[in-house]
Amino acid sequence: MNSLRCLRARPSSAAPLLVLLLLGACLGACDRTNASGGAADPAREIHDLVTALTPPAATALPVEKSEFFATRKRTLERLRGSSEANGLEALRVLREEHLALPEVRAGLLDVAAHTAPKATVDLLAKLVVTFGEADHVRSEATRLLGECDPVRAIEILEPILRDQYDGRTYPPEDRMLAAWLAANERLSLDPVPLLTLVATDLKRPMEARHLATRELGRFPSDQGRQALQNILVESSGNGYIRRLAMQALRESLPKEEFCSLALTVQQRESDPQFIIYIQHHIDDYCR
Repeated sequence: MNSLRCLRARPSSAAPLLVLLLLGACLGACDRTNASGGAADPAREIHDLVTALTPPAATALPVEKSEFFATRKRTLERLRGSSEANGLEALRVLREEHLALPEVRAGLLDVAAHTAPKATVDLLAKLVVTFGEADHVRSEATRLLGECDPVRAIEILEPILRDQYDGRTYPPEDRMLAAWLAANERLSLDPVPLLTLVATDLKRPMEARHLATRELGRFPSDQGRQALQNILVESSGNGYIRRLAMQALRESLPKEEFCSLALTVQQRESDPQFIIYIQHHIDDYCR
């Protein structure tokens, strides 16, 4: 139908060039559908995806780089909602064509996971626990596993996060925690016990502790409150996590309880900068 509409347009003598440009654009749109009017060929769609994911040269002009990011975002968003056939083709290209750029492989994995999750989940799980692939791809696999198969994500990630039971190299712990948390929320499970464990463990990577501390503010509980209060007065030298604990307590406690706690902590605090920080909360929220 698009081609018929395009072909009916009659070029006027006043604007022949404009009409020809419109005709070319219309025919280009028509060319993306097959003869029966169905979706574009998966091989072509995934070829276009690879092109959209491939960054320009480092010497490219700023406008070219800006256009790359816009096209990449637009193409990924479109194909995430496309057919399973596209996902299977993305998976085939990922496995068979050995593309060099991690960002391209990660994008193929993204589309495959969203459109053909059953065919992709075993690969996602393997990438999480097996060293060898680029860190960026493994991190994306971790995120996608939490989104696409929450049960499998919890089975794999929780023992690693809880017990750190072996010496293998895993994706960054904060990425695993974020994926685990997304899976918990999809299944309506209680994340507080593990978040508390991670937030209060001084041996954990700081990025993971920071994430766990922030998230405890979203899930009010006695256990979470106690953990946040402990972090609030810890003497590790990490002032940032103490500020995150203050913010999480403000988010999760009733106003009167938070203000009373803030005043008590301020009276016992020895760090002048943190005293000022607490005062900002008191002035902003408790007056």
